[in-house]
Amino acid sequence: VQHEVLPGTSVDVSYFRRWYANFVVTDDRAVAATDFDTFSITAPAHPSLPGGGGYVISGLYDINPARFGVPANNFITLANNYGKQTEHWNGVDATVNARPRPGMLLQGGLSAGRTVTDNCEVVARLPESVLTVSDTAPNIPYCHVEEAFSTQIKFLGSYTIPRVDVQVSGRFQSLPGPQIVANYDAPNSVVSPSLGRNLAGTQANVPVNLVEPGTMYGERMNQLDLRIGKIFRFGRFRTSASLDVFNMFNANPVLTQSPAFATWLRPQSILLARFLKVGMQLDF
Repeated sequence: VQHEVLPGTSVDVSYFRRWYANFVVTDDRAVAATDFDTFSITAPAHPSLPGGGGYVISGLYDINPARFGVPANNFITLANNYGKQTEHWNGVDATVNARPRPGMLLQGGLSAGRTVTDNCEVVARLPESVLTVSDTAPNIPYCHVEEAFSTQIKFLGSYTIPRVDVQVSGRFQSLPGPQIVANYDAPNSVVSPSLGRNLAGTQANVPVNLVEPGTMYGERMNQLDLRIGKIFRFGRFRTSASLDVFNMFNANPVLTQSPAFATWLRPQSILLARFLKVGMQLDF
């Protein structure tokens, strides 16, 4: 829906829903669902975990020791042969475009949305579909995931000062932080009380994500970039010299961080520090 609310100013609001189908799974016909045992673990204590940790994570699978190491007989087919699997995304965009006076442009808005996935019916019949390369290493134990709404905010503006031909422009963006996962190697001593036996294949531990996907994010990235340029005219030639300032306020949010619980939340990269760039452009 687009509407002009003031002369030279319009508002655009959009709603999107995207859904996907024809998911593919791999069925190992050498094993059945009854060849897997379920277990749960208790998350270790950590001040950054939800509630400080100590909560129960269930829905984990381990193959029966008698079936461990059996040669695979993989069959690739559509997931709907085993149950319902869904993935859809819902989002809203709202933007404003304004040209209040000659030489001035203002534009910006927000975009918010989230993804919801569900493959619980498929996992119930194909537990091996959530295992990693190791025979006993469960992947994400969350078959139904509803992410939190993720919101991006972006604005830009430019103005050409008349008579002196000086251009001033800027861009501001506020983006969600990185999604947080915590891959914890649960030792056999933590698994065996719930499983009722040791892990198959004499495995010493099993990796488990302690954080439900889409529920924890790092700090937002807020960045402001500015440009000042001067236009010089020589007959049919036009030259513009500019000075760009990136990350004006020298913000340092974490862009990526360690997912391994042993080094959890350790920053691996941050936003590039403030820097300047001088440029020149010739139009003819």
